[in-house]
Amino acid sequence: MKKYKSIGKLLAVSFLTATIASACTEDAMDKINENPNNPLDAPAKFLITDLGVSTAFSTVGGDFSLYSSVYIEHETGISNQLYRAEVRSGEPTTATTYNNAWINVYSNIKNAKIVIKKCEEDPSEKGNVVTEAIAKILLAYNGAVAADVFGNTPYSQTGILNPDGTPMYMQPKMDTQESIYQEVMQNLDDAITLLNNGTAKDTGLSGAVGSKDLIYGSNTSTQASMWLKTAYALKARYTMRLLNKSANKTTDLQNILTYVSKSFANASEECKLAVYDADSQLNPLWSFSYSRNSLAASASLIEKFVERNDPRAPQAFLEPDPTGYITYGYGATQATDIAGIKAAPNGTPQELQNNYGMSMISWAMSAPTLLISYHEVKFLEAEALCRLGGRLGEAKTALKDAVTAGFENLGNSIIDAADTWIYDGDSDLGADVAEAYFTDEVERLFDANPLQETMIQKYLAFFGASGESLEAYNDYRRLKGAGENFIVLKNPQNSSKFPLRFGYGADDVLANPEVKAAFGDGQYVYSEAVWWAGGNK
Repeated sequence: MKKYKSIGKLLAVSFLTATIASACTEDAMDKINENPNNPLDAPAKFLITDLGVSTAFSTVGGDFSLYSSVYIEHETGISNQLYRAEVRSGEPTTATTYNNAWINVYSNIKNAKIVIKKCEEDPSEKGNVVTEAIAKILLAYNGAVAADVFGNTPYSQTGILNPDGTPMYMQPKMDTQESIYQEVMQNLDDAITLLNNGTAKDTGLSGAVGSKDLIYGSNTSTQASMWLKTAYALKARYTMRLLNKSANKTTDLQNILTYVSKSFANASEECKLAVYDADSQLNPLWSFSYSRNSLAASASLIEKFVERNDPRAPQAFLEPDPTGYITYGYGATQATDIAGIKAAPNGTPQELQNNYGMSMISWAMSAPTLLISYHEVKFLEAEALCRLGGRLGEAKTALKDAVTAGFENLGNSIIDAADTWIYDGDSDLGADVAEAYFTDEVERLFDANPLQETMIQKYLAFFGASGESLEAYNDYRRLKGAGENFIVLKNPQNSSKFPLRFGYGADDVLANPEVKAAFGDGQYVYSEAVWWAGGNK
């Protein structure tokens, strides 16, 4: 009997356990596919981390800048997709070319809109005005880049989610470049208001963004004021971008000077991602060069340096490395004369790695990515003053400051490459060298044609590891749209095949009928300028 009682107890326990288990089974099954390390929701401040890093790494430092560097002849493409872009063999007109960049920029737009919605509607986020302002600035930034490279493109219906997190619009409508820029400027104005003269603080229950902002969050006492300066810097950039469409150019040029005066006072304040450590966090140009080794020194760029006795060449370049050892961190030699570089001809290079010299900055592992730099702001000031007329002395001073800051930025990248990867070489681009160059070479060219020399110097300064080739590409198209042929490119394909814009990404060319219709066979990139460059879309 004792034995049977024991069995009965076990059966009773088993039955009770089964009953409890069956009661829990439905809840357990509901959670079986949930990943606790991938939550469906997160405080806005954590989204700011990803938004800032992705904007810098992907939107600024990624494919948009890489392809722009080839089209604008900061580099020559000599292998794989960048060679095909160089010789215009399919690459500029296919929907797959920019698909990764397309996905990334729209992901950033979505995340920025999510943060803004949280800060406006979530009770735990209300009062987080600095967080909201950062999101609005980065939404403006990514929206402007999308409009700049694609022209008319989806925007207003992108990144809007249903309560369950699914997209509200699976096939978002196309918006005009003009309407996107209206929203860009409104978002910057909204951010400026939220930042309250740089005194704003996050007060929401979820907590301040603080150090989750990897751009300016290291000093929370100046965080709001630095983002305010960035907003004004971007207003200066975008007002100049739209100058060809201005109803009153004099007023807009004066506004640019006002925005510049409220922006960065020096390079330490510029908006940049400076988290690369030459270990686990790496500059995107270095990452691409290491994995693909597809860029070589541009012949037309070096010609411009030579014409001006510019000290940036040869020291910003490496001699050819037939061994290919450079990709393993040794074997390269910094050029000491122009002939030693063996620059690749634009438009007609051999598709051959290690045959030509290359830009030393391709190997700057920890050079920061610049969202908008101090030297860009000073170039904008110089251009505005040139265009206004009667203020050439002020324009010359602004240009000198811009050139000096640009020298310092490039010099830092050269030193970074020497210290972290090349293990040899040096830079001599300090303020004294820049000032001597300005006095001996730039000043006379400026006196002869102030606006032209300002724009050429800006073009030269945007060569580097910091992702500024896209802005050089935008400037070139803007100037051409105004009939100002200041920057001479040498690729023979440009007579009929200069990419006036980038093609839409394959994901939406396949899935969105409006995008598919606008893309067509992709040849429109050679014939249709964007709206702000004189086109109609």
